[in-house]
Amino acid sequence: MANQTSIPTIKIMAKKIQFYKEAANGFPSAVNMSFKISGFSILLFSLLFTFILLIIPLGAWAGDGPENLSNPKPRTYQENLPQAEAPLFLRQISRKTYPYAHAVLASEIEHLEYQDDGSMVSQDEVYITILDEEGKRNHEVLSFQVNKAYGRLELEGCEILREGRRRPVDIAAHSREEAAADDSRSNIYNPLQKVVKVFLPGLEIGDTIYYHLNRRQFKPIIAGQIYGSILGQYDIPVRSYIFTVTTPAATALKWLIKDEVKNSVTFRESSLPGERPRTIRSWTFREVPPIVPEPEMPSFRRVAMRLLYSTLPNWPAIAAWYDTLAAKKLSPGAELRKKVAELTAGQDNNEKMAVLFYYVARQIRYLGVSGESERPGFEPHDVNLTFARRHGVCRDKAALLVSMLRLAGFRAAPVLISVGDKLDQEIPLPYFNHAIVAVLDAAGKPLQFLDPTSETSRQFLPDYERECSYLIADAQNGSLALTPPVPPEENSFIIEIDDELSATGALSGTMTISCLGFNDTMMRAIMMNQSRKEQKNFLERLFLSQYPGLELYDLTGSDPADRSRNVTFAGKFSLPPTASSPKPAVNRWQPLAFMENPGLLDRWILKKADMVKRHYPLKLGYTYTTILREHLSFQQPPANLWLPENTAVDNEIFSESLKFTREEPDKLFIERCFALKKTEIEPQSYQRLTALQNRKQQRALTPIAFEGPEK
Repeated sequence: MANQTSIPTIKIMAKKIQFYKEAANGFPSAVNMSFKISGFSILLFSLLFTFILLIIPLGAWAGDGPENLSNPKPRTYQENLPQAEAPLFLRQISRKTYPYAHAVLASEIEHLEYQDDGSMVSQDEVYITILDEEGKRNHEVLSFQVNKAYGRLELEGCEILREGRRRPVDIAAHSREEAAADDSRSNIYNPLQKVVKVFLPGLEIGDTIYYHLNRRQFKPIIAGQIYGSILGQYDIPVRSYIFTVTTPAATALKWLIKDEVKNSVTFRESSLPGERPRTIRSWTFREVPPIVPEPEMPSFRRVAMRLLYSTLPNWPAIAAWYDTLAAKKLSPGAELRKKVAELTAGQDNNEKMAVLFYYVARQIRYLGVSGESERPGFEPHDVNLTFARRHGVCRDKAALLVSMLRLAGFRAAPVLISVGDKLDQEIPLPYFNHAIVAVLDAAGKPLQFLDPTSETSRQFLPDYERECSYLIADAQNGSLALTPPVPPEENSFIIEIDDELSATGALSGTMTISCLGFNDTMMRAIMMNQSRKEQKNFLERLFLSQYPGLELYDLTGSDPADRSRNVTFAGKFSLPPTASSPKPAVNRWQPLAFMENPGLLDRWILKKADMVKRHYPLKLGYTYTTILREHLSFQQPPANLWLPENTAVDNEIFSESLKFTREEPDKLFIERCFALKKTEIEPQSYQRLTALQNRKQQRALTPIAFEGPEK
């Protein structure tokens, strides 16, 4: 008996939370093949429906033959609920019973049935009650996504319930089908990836939205397998959600409730006898409290209660599947062989790797039409076609680079990666949203990761793809792992200042800025295609907010378009005297080294720590180092100089130090270093970041005291 495969079912709830979101570079994940909206139904019907599911087959849901899938018998919503009545359980939903909710997922019954050929049908009934204006805004448009290469959807009925009465929504008049916006933002056009939007005119606070959605998956992604994931918790309360999966009886389905909310989930398993016996598994989520979103938190998929299920035996099985899918598209033709020989002639291995990477990154444009025949959204185009067209999406560019690296003598393989999120290790699910390349050693272990979609970066692997789940398309080495983090010193922003403090308190000197790693990538992206005046204005703004009156002039710098060298800038600056100018008495003065956020990334990254307390991890995204060295000369050496103590803090999250050196009366050297070591901060460590912010603010407001020169 053949196994089944599932296109994962996704919920789009309040604020259109997209669970498994497409990465900016546009590689469609398994999730993009099918999305779903939460659904609800009445309490009495829910109990009866569940009882029937666990006892006897239900029409097309328990059909024995493939004919039931190709022409399933739909259940109409009129058959389930009287037209003039509202379900009694809606009386339990009010501002009194849910005082802080914008809306409530009042009830849902969803059923998925997998057939022997790997296809699947699903039915979903949804009730959402609106409790305030924000809840109304979040639900005035229902969005359903579908990839027509793999499945179909039908919104069978939609109504608005108000004061016990039902008002049908004219779906034909108030809906439209659009191309997926994510594809267009990523320079990819997939004519089969669609979004169906249903507008709900006249929706009011206190109304309940009801709809009945049918889906049909006629083509599995990974043949012979069943897998999926659903959320059981959202940013609105869940009163009742029943999720049921029917599979052939012999199916070995592994499942897990992750981050379970105590006493909120029950599970039941039953068997259906017959010519083709079935197993029914049912999970009931009741009275689930909402998640209160926090800024810069991981996706709901990582922190909310969720159900994962799969028949895939392990992660290497997914790696082997993608290896087989991509392998037939990697054979190079004569023109490609000629190009690789031309590019790599007379170069060592490091130079060969670099020249091939930069060729694919910069000469093969990142855009295309997702029109693959076997597994649209997953399989790459033939490498010779991508080479000839000079464009492709991420999987096309990755495949081309793999083929070219192999021609140059490297052991290279395609890599599936989940950009922006980590996958749950316990249950193997192919929820990857991007494709890159790995160069492997003799044992098949990764030596170097390369992302040729990063067209302007000097980095082989951008920082935003660090500490992300990946899978090498290699059955022997295809275990789920995380891409290695970047050592902070490889992402340095270095400021060298040589200045003089005049007798009147004016400060003038020179400033040189050097950027490495991701700081180089960021500065290059900012400065690219800007005039020298615009570049000067940007650098002034970088420091002006911290030192009003600072003027920058005689600016020189490297060409941001020249990727053979790191971005550097140099210029002269002046800062007028402060109100407390040097006098024979004790005076106060602030060196530039004390500015609160001297680096390019300091304000952007560390300002994310803007809450007193967190319940969920804080995603900072990048590691980096900021180094500021100020060589200060006094026009008139002070008689006395009172300096803060040298400080040094080092923990698992960051290190910082401030050091003063005065070897001559008229010279003072200040060195300040900061290194962020982690890209994600757990709630229990969050207070270390807030304490750091406080120290930085205090330091920026703390002047150095000095006494005028001796007479």
